[in-house]
Amino acid sequence: MDIAGSVWSFALVAAFLTLTPGLDTALILRTSLLAGRRAAWGVTLGIQLGTLTWGVLTAAGLSALLAASRLGYESLRWAGVAYLVWMGLRMLLAKAAPHDEPEQAVRFGGVAEGLLWSAALIGFASLVSGFLRTPAVRRFLDRLTGVVIVGFGIRLAVTD
Repeated sequence: MDIAGSVWSFALVAAFLTLTPGLDTALILRTSLLAGRRAAWGVTLGIQLGTLTWGVLTAAGLSALLAASRLGYESLRWAGVAYLVWMGLRMLLAKAAPHDEPEQAVRFGGVAEGLLWSAALIGFASLVSGFLRTPAVRRFLDRLTGVVIVGFGIRLAVTD
């Protein structure tokens, strides 16, 4: 396979993985619905920056280092578990007043395909945001996203 074929194959696989719902999709939708476009773009840019940083660190040899160092890998894995469970529990246990204002700050700091998909998610959420910003729906979205995030943390904790 030539280089052009390899690039197109990679782009196709990356597009499929981008469109598969995951933690980033949940965070972008939640933030867009509850805090608006600006905050959702902050989350999107944070996710993309994190992905780019991970790619650069991988190219620099971090993956090889983590593969060779069980302690390094386990430390990073358990830090990820703790962060995901903490973030998810904050969403699950948050008490929302009936008249809460949408969040103004971007809480989450989390490639071209990811930006396009995120733009589509933000646009969709903007179209339906009136109904979805009601207190009951906001609370439901927080709980659902919290369960997903805690689930990812637990999955990370129990897999090798």
